[in-house]
Amino acid sequence: MLSAQLLVLLLAGALGMAALSLALPVLPLTVAATTHDPASSGLVTGVTAAFTIVLELLSPGLLHRFRVRPLLLAAMLVQLIAMAGFAGIRTLPAMLVCGALTGAGFGLVVTATVAAVGALVPPGRAGEAIGYFGLCASVPTILGPPLALLLLDARGAGAVFLAGAVTCAAGAISVVLQPAAPPAPAASPTGAAGAGGAGVLAAVGSRGVPRVWLAFACTTLTYGAAVSFTPVVLGTSGPGSAPVFLFVFGVTRMLARVAAGRAVDRIGERPLVLPSLAAGAVALALLQVHAAPAAVVSAACYGAAFGVVQTGAFVGMLRWAGPGRSAGVSGIWNMAVDAGIGGGALAMGPVGAAVGFSRAFWLLPALFALAFVLRLTGAGDV
Repeated sequence: MLSAQLLVLLLAGALGMAALSLALPVLPLTVAATTHDPASSGLVTGVTAAFTIVLELLSPGLLHRFRVRPLLLAAMLVQLIAMAGFAGIRTLPAMLVCGALTGAGFGLVVTATVAAVGALVPPGRAGEAIGYFGLCASVPTILGPPLALLLLDARGAGAVFLAGAVTCAAGAISVVLQPAAPPAPAASPTGAAGAGGAGVLAAVGSRGVPRVWLAFACTTLTYGAAVSFTPVVLGTSGPGSAPVFLFVFGVTRMLARVAAGRAVDRIGERPLVLPSLAAGAVALALLQVHAAPAAVVSAACYGAAFGVVQTGAFVGMLRWAGPGRSAGVSGIWNMAVDAGIGGGALAMGPVGAAVGFSRAFWLLPALFALAFVLRLTGAGDV
């Protein structure tokens, strides 16, 4: 078994990540209610994602200068303040500030937790430890959005954000109770520190990587739009509602990521990614049926497709860039996820306000189709 200290650290990381998962599906509804302007509903989510990316890029330098535990504690407290601000202050400028704090705290929690896992894991058990980290990172994304929408229906948006503050407080307590802080990781040209600057640029400059990255970014845009606006399109109660859709999506995505990781090693990533992109396009088109069974099937197929694409995109970029640039690939992979969450919400707001959110959701299968074309034209992909 892993050490108690490492398990407590993973728990703290999961609690720190849970606040954003609770906030994401509720923020657009709250912003729209505050501003009375549906076109602005994705603004706060966009700011949150932007500051997540900024802190992910800055974190390697911070980890080189400071120990992990104070950084994790600071990240938890910053998010706690942001969640309390969301709960208590309902003006757009204040919510934008809270969104920036949430993104900064989340970005630091993720990178600091990964760094601490690397410092604490026993020799020869890195794969097991990262597997546990993946589980801890997946659970909040599976449970957070549907629980947030159920709480929104029962108690209102303020209760959702207060729940986020409670998870951050629990994470901070977990960090404080750790018996000893892991040492700060040493900087390395190909390690985490390198991912903040030169490593990212080197990975992006590798032949074949930009096309794979752009195709992956198309799919993450759909996730940003879906997690933010399925409550508007599907509603927040009933068997075909957004909580059910997001829960089924989260479960199948996690299972597909695990299964795809094993299958890619045997047959390569492209034979898995191309059919998954086609299936994802069909799955998202099913949302237009507006029936509970179709929504559940859509969520299951979309989650499975997205999980395969997530794994395949990382492997594909790594093969083009080379193993020596794994930190840079990890950096641009995370940037695609974060940019998609923010960009999908930011773009869907004004488009949905202009043509109706149900019609605007036709953009989601179109994005999967565009990703399919991008990957299909890469005849030299490995």
